[in-house]
Amino acid sequence: MSVEIRMSDRPGRFARAVLDPNFKGKRAIASTPWEFVSLWLRQNDQANAQIYWQQAKNFFQAARGLPAESAALPLYYCFLNATKALLEAKGVRYSPYHGVSGFDMRASANSRIRLESEGIKIKGAGILPALISYLGETEAIRSYSLADILSNLPFIHRAFAMSYGKREIYLSIEQPRYIKAGPGLARFEAELPLEHSAGQVLRTFPGHFRVRELTEEEFDEAHCESGLAIESVATFAWSGARRASNADVVALCRFHNQLRLDISYISGDKPVWYLKRNLAGYPNIRRNTLTIMFMAMHRVSEIARYKPVELNKLLGGTRNWIMFEFIRVAQNQFIDEIAGEITGMEISPAGVRQSSF
Repeated sequence: MSVEIRMSDRPGRFARAVLDPNFKGKRAIASTPWEFVSLWLRQNDQANAQIYWQQAKNFFQAARGLPAESAALPLYYCFLNATKALLEAKGVRYSPYHGVSGFDMRASANSRIRLESEGIKIKGAGILPALISYLGETEAIRSYSLADILSNLPFIHRAFAMSYGKREIYLSIEQPRYIKAGPGLARFEAELPLEHSAGQVLRTFPGHFRVRELTEEEFDEAHCESGLAIESVATFAWSGARRASNADVVALCRFHNQLRLDISYISGDKPVWYLKRNLAGYPNIRRNTLTIMFMAMHRVSEIARYKPVELNKLLGGTRNWIMFEFIRVAQNQFIDEIAGEITGMEISPAGVRQSSF
């Protein structure tokens, strides 16, 4: 039977934060992340970060009552300042430029306006490259289409798949955790829902994961209808001592950082976790969702500023559902994720709907 690793007196939580999560801390219950993070920054003497965080909040609130064609501009500046707050809080040096630009990928001026023809390029320096460096991303590709990066976001994966008539790239998993994998070792494990247990689905999982059958004892305890678990092939060093050592935590954080390129979540009271699988027709962008959301919102805000007629065509086109879902949902998802990165903590709403940040 699999045994979860423990951080002193409790199992180690599978953290939302990608880098340096607080696996030992209790979950924070807050009506919104805004005030909680502001208090955390104040307690940790992060005056500059607190200023950027407040600006991000102001832009966020300004966007709440705006239609989709206008909301992208203040939302991008919300994302920009929230990212600055993270970089300031972590002592990361950065140049004051955005670090990303858009470009036209259309074959001719008369070509149809669509998501595939809106290009995004990561520059050599600026806010976005500093975020990428902080998160430890190593992907060499620096240019993407808006369609490609939107296809790699879990919270709009169903809208994207239905709009393009494709299969879904993200599959839900349950009870993600870290378990002991023998003397001095640990690995990732999660349960597979019944709807994802067919053989043709299992063959699309990334090669660094494998599927195993639950033991009878595990099946009775977990109530997993499929009787299957997915686990990482790779392991990391874990002493198994009652109190995790600093070396244990460092190894866990390093493993977690790389794993989160494949495992993402949709925010809410309890996050819903997803595995990104390999499917033909989808680019496998090896970047974190924070980076992807930043790029996408920057491009949409550029179109809103300089080409509002073209934005109107995108919002009125055959794939408009994707655009509306991105603009409306990304705002909460980005702030939920960046709040976790700043504090390292789990922040969950208390009796408040996700949409009321």
